Amino acid sequence: MVNVREASQQKADEVIRHLMEQIEQGNWKAGHRIPTEKTLISQFSAARNTVRKALAKLERDGIIVRHVGRGTFVRDESTDNNADLTAWSEASPAEINETRILLEPAVAELAVARATQSDIAHTQKCFDNTLTAKGLEDYEFWDAELHASIVKATKNNMLINIYQSIHKARQRMEWHELKRLSLDQERREKYSHEHALIVDALSKRDAAALRHALKAHLKSVSHNMLNPSTEIV
Repeated sequence: MVNVREASQQKADEVIRHLMEQIEQGNWKAGHRIPTEKTLISQFSAARNTVRKALAKLERDGIIVRHVGRGTFVRDESTDNNADLTAWSEASPAEINETRILLEPAVAELAVARATQSDIAHTQKCFDNTLTAKGLEDYEFWDAELHASIVKATKNNMLINIYQSIHKARQRMEWHELKRLSLDQERREKYSHEHALIVDALSKRDAAALRHALKAHLKSVSHNMLNPSTEIV
C-alpha cells in the first residue's frame, strides 16, 4: 500500500528539483518570478499542500522569497539590503513602458540572428500559456516570460541584465494594479493577436516584422495602461 506521506514528500522533492534546476542552469535569474502555486499544481499533478511544502523549504533555505499579493521570486541577495536604492524600484509604469518601447524593438535584429530553435520553441510555449492562463497573475507571468525570451535570444548579457531591471520593475504593485484595471477580455484578445505576430516574426526570422510587431504591441499596452478607459487611436 502506498504511503501517502512518503508519496507527498517525493512529489515535493520533485518540485524542488525542478525549481532548483531552473535556477542553477541560469534559466531563472535573481529576481525572477517563478510560476504560481496553481501552475505548479497543474504541472506536477500535485496537491496544494505538497507544492506549498516545497516552496516553504526553498524559502527557509534562502533560495526564494515570497511577497503577498505579488508572487514568489528567486532571491536576489544583491538587492536584499538596497532594494529602495535601485532605479527600478522607483520606476513608474509610464517609465517602464517608455523603456520597453525603446529597448525591445531595438533588439529584433540580434534576436532573429541568434535565436536557436529552442529559444523559438520557448517563446511559442510562453505565448501558448498566455492563451490558457486563468487569472491575471498567471497571465502576467507568461506575458513577461514571452517578452523576456525575445531579449534572452540575443545572447547579449548586457541587454539581458538591463532587461532584468525591467522585469523587476514590472513586479511592483503599482504596475499590477494598472494592468488589472486595463486588461479586460477584449484587450486580452487583442494582445493575443499582437503576441501571435511577434512569435510568428521571430519564428520566420523576420527582423523588420518583429521590430514592427513589438513596437505596435508595446505602444498599445502603454496607452491602455495609462488610459484604461479609452481605446488606442
